[in-house]
Amino acid sequence: MKKKLDISRYCKESLSADLKAGFITSIVALPLAIAFAIASGVPPVMGLYTAIIAGLLGSVLGGSRFSITGPTGAMTVIILATVSKYGFEGLVLAGLLAGVFQLAFGLFRLGRLVQYIPLPVVSGFTSGIGILILLGQVNNGLGMSVQAHEFIGTTLREIANNIGATQIAAVGIALGTVAMLYLLPKIFVRNKYLASIPASLVPLVLSVAATYFLRLAIPQVGDIPSGLPSFNLPSIDLHLIRQVAPSAFTIALLGSIEALLCAVVCDGMTGTKHDGDKELRGQGIANIVLPFLGGIPCTAAIARSAVNIREGARTRVAGVIHAIFILLYMVLLGPIVRYVPKAFLAGVLIFVSAKMINIDELKTVMRISRAETAVLVATALLTVLTDLVFAVEVGMVLAIFLVFYRFSKSVEIRARTDYDNTSEINAMLAADPLLHDNVSVYTIYGPVFFGAMNVFEKKINEHMQIMLPIMILRMTAVPFIDSTGTERLNSLLHDRKKQHSTVLLVLRNNVKQALLKDKEFQELMPKEHMFVDTEKAITYAKQLLQSKAH
Repeated sequence: MKKKLDISRYCKESLSADLKAGFITSIVALPLAIAFAIASGVPPVMGLYTAIIAGLLGSVLGGSRFSITGPTGAMTVIILATVSKYGFEGLVLAGLLAGVFQLAFGLFRLGRLVQYIPLPVVSGFTSGIGILILLGQVNNGLGMSVQAHEFIGTTLREIANNIGATQIAAVGIALGTVAMLYLLPKIFVRNKYLASIPASLVPLVLSVAATYFLRLAIPQVGDIPSGLPSFNLPSIDLHLIRQVAPSAFTIALLGSIEALLCAVVCDGMTGTKHDGDKELRGQGIANIVLPFLGGIPCTAAIARSAVNIREGARTRVAGVIHAIFILLYMVLLGPIVRYVPKAFLAGVLIFVSAKMINIDELKTVMRISRAETAVLVATALLTVLTDLVFAVEVGMVLAIFLVFYRFSKSVEIRARTDYDNTSEINAMLAADPLLHDNVSVYTIYGPVFFGAMNVFEKKINEHMQIMLPIMILRMTAVPFIDSTGTERLNSLLHDRKKQHSTVLLVLRNNVKQALLKDKEFQELMPKEHMFVDTEKAITYAKQLLQSKAH
């Protein structure tokens, strides 16, 4: 009875809004699904299958109520690279493995960890993909039938060699599409009757009409199967799985980042809160299912999700409705869709790829840090000029080194001479000649980890010749210490012990507990030589000196 009431309430309050949002979103998604498939080097129908299946599964199983899942621009380059290297069989296995990775990310609750990938890497990678998509559509925009290759330089060389085959009609459609996608939203938004019309619908209808009625001999989408996808069992080749594993991980990582960013954008637009781990599990299941039904790797699409929200979606059913409408288009409008010119799709992709290069993000990074700018530029260039997997790897390594460098710069070690005479430490030592002449005090600020060891070594070496019988090492401002820091501290304790000198430690409890896990530290450092505050350490030092004096 409750279910009936809930369905009745939904039909009354939300169904009409979800129908409208799903319908409008499907009109936006249809040309994109075909365009991204062609840009990925696969048949257009695979893009449609992906939009239908992923749109359905992502909406039902995902952790974001309003996200629309399907083929995206960010995925096209890595898919094209995978197809070029390993063929369709390799793409199937890469997509399947990527889904397993994403499902594991969700099951192990790694949704938040994926978001820690720094902005320069994400922005550089996304910008590089945008450049690759833009350059990769030059052939379709010029009306050429040049095969897209994994490395963009090869494609551009072939375009240059066939520049004489340029078709003016195709160029006009491509440029006209870009112009309309840019101008029409600004015009439509001023009129309440036009505001709900997707900007892409106008150039789509006009380009199809021009191709059909004017009999333009330019490259077109061609025949699209009107039936449902058939089930295909992938052949499991362990050798091929090992080969495609890096590409699969890149697909999983890229898809996870985009899906979570999309969920955050949806939250900001609607005031809702997504479940990141559930979203990753939903994306993983979708990518596991797609290879069996003729689809390509997918992820949540920010632009389509934004349209879904702007058109008034109330629930996740809007995403399901969007998938059903695309299925209807494929089944009922296949004979018309075949006339969609590739030049129109090139215009759509050129517009989308240009928006992927976020100028505001680039300006922000450039204003804040030259080092981060270098990471961004390096990632973008490597994405364009080399392998995408390599670009992500190098970008992450550079970002990690940048973090370590900044951490090491944040570490500071101060000796007694670095404090003025009015400081509490110097005042306590100056008040007693015995302490003043026999006790040195060092204070460490920041994490003691391998990246900070050069700072530690430099400061200790500076004062090696003036070491006094007792050293108080203050570590209350140390948030953590790693194994390298522990080893270097042990080395210092060992050296001081050989010189019959005593080291007293003042440290936080968490650092103390970390150090006590090391057996060598336990042997070198008596527990009575560890303190929670400096005053107690100085008092103990005075007692040691007095006992030695007697």
